[in-house]
Amino acid sequence: MKKRGKNKGKSGKSSKKDGNIWNVPNTLTLMRVIITFITIYFIFAGYGAVTIVVLFVVGMLTDFFDGQIARRFNLTTEFGRKFDVVADRFLMVGVALAFIINYGLAGTLTRYHILQILMITSRELIGLPVAILLLSSGKGIPKVRWVGKITTVLQGFTFPIIILSVTYSVFNFSIYLSFLTSIFGIASGLTFINDVMGMEK
Repeated sequence: MKKRGKNKGKSGKSSKKDGNIWNVPNTLTLMRVIITFITIYFIFAGYGAVTIVVLFVVGMLTDFFDGQIARRFNLTTEFGRKFDVVADRFLMVGVALAFIINYGLAGTLTRYHILQILMITSRELIGLPVAILLLSSGKGIPKVRWVGKITTVLQGFTFPIIILSVTYSVFNFSIYLSFLTSIFGIASGLTFINDVMGMEK
């Protein structure tokens, strides 16, 4: 994930109070949520792997641009930071779960592919319960670490490769990317939990 704003302390609170929350960055984040719903629908509607990949990549690109715009034009808000975290997790977990269910029931998804998907979502599997509790508490969220940013980039590249590998054998090298993503994902999840625990001190 990216951090919106540079002047944040350990608690991760934004240096700018929430004003007009429906600015350009937050609109892009909302688009990511909408794209997630569309992608999930396309998965269950039987659209091809390439279409699914294109939609997922577009969703990941909104994750990049909303943070860049927020920082460049000083449009950071605490709402935006929290909304961004929710949208990011929703895109990754929602599409991955829909993919496993639909392709699994169709018999085209092997245990080999399922394992890879679980590997690349290691950060979410580790940190999601803590993130839900943190967001529901109304407190700020920890600042983004470099390991989290690398994990997001790797997920955005590896998951499309896994999707394509289900249909095209030329993409079977996805297992190596999955291992790499899982390493950073585990480190990112544990770092997030440690930062949350540090906020309570």
